Amino acid sequence: MTTRRDRSGARARAAGLAAFAVWVFFLSASGTGRSLRESVPADTGGTSCEIRLLALGDVNLGRRVGQVILSGDTLYPFARVADTLHRYDVVFANLESPISDQQGRTEDPRNNMIFTAPPAAAQSLKRGGVGVVSDANNHALDFGVSARNQTIRYLETAGIAHCGTADRKSDIYRPAVMTVKGIRLAFFAVTDLMNGSGLEWRDLVAPADTGRLLPVIRALRDTTDLVVVSFHGGVEYAREASARTREFARQVLAGGADIVLGHHPHMPYGIEADGKKVAVHSLGNFVFMQPGRYWTRYSFALAFDIVRDAKGTRIRSLHALPLRAGFQPEFLPGGEDADSIRDRVRHLSSRDVQEYLTW
Repeated sequence: MTTRRDRSGARARAAGLAAFAVWVFFLSASGTGRSLRESVPADTGGTSCEIRLLALGDVNLGRRVGQVILSGDTLYPFARVADTLHRYDVVFANLESPISDQQGRTEDPRNNMIFTAPPAAAQSLKRGGVGVVSDANNHALDFGVSARNQTIRYLETAGIAHCGTADRKSDIYRPAVMTVKGIRLAFFAVTDLMNGSGLEWRDLVAPADTGRLLPVIRALRDTTDLVVVSFHGGVEYAREASARTREFARQVLAGGADIVLGHHPHMPYGIEADGKKVAVHSLGNFVFMQPGRYWTRYSFALAFDIVRDAKGTRIRSLHALPLRAGFQPEFLPGGEDADSIRDRVRHLSSRDVQEYLTW
């Protein structure tokens, strides 16, 4: 499985190559010839700032994981990765399950595709090192509007920033904004999909509507160093990103975002760039058990080294961490599976990304 290649990926990689060349030119335009891996000396009188952002894939704290959390082991889903996550300044994840009190239930007894995490799951995120989550995805309304409202309350009580839903319709595009070590970040989250809820969900969860999203990004662009958009969409288990996924990323990056993080396919995809900006079309699974396919069990997290100095704010380097997804994900130090993940991501990424992405 790890050596199969899709012919259709060649066209996407060729397009990504041209786009990424612009990014490389931008980073070396000062004439220094430095690559993304090299530090850029700051000329700001000692006021340069640097942070590390780690982006994770889908996190489902319901079903069996939720039952373990209910038993009192709130660290369980992050027990093997918490030490690593806590080394980063900001850790982002797609929270694939609402967080609500369902009297001990963590999934619908009639349909295990409908699930929720218990209230203590918010503390699981906190203990695990996750600081900001997207709650805009197709499971956001699995247990109705009440569960969505509880999700917001439990996250905020635990001190977990969130984006993609809000108590009021007018606020669903409100970003999670934070300043970390002098760098101001704004996180948005939107979804193209919703499980059948019988509700007009677009007033409850932020839809992937650029007509509504981009004006909000533009309104804060001048006061924010870095804008991150989480996009929940595409086709589950498809081998590579859909045309819709690529087009949405292109529009959002052109419209003011710096990073687009893809979710929902449950498979790891490649990395592309538009000028100095980055799109990760799917980060695959993290805390999510789907044993039926190889690529639902293996993926990667992506670390961004972000610097702000006299030259402005930029992504200086990218570093991927191969991982095994499941009830208790773990990062892989090496071996055949780690090599397979690296080969797949390289195959689906533009060629120049491969030159500046470390593992």
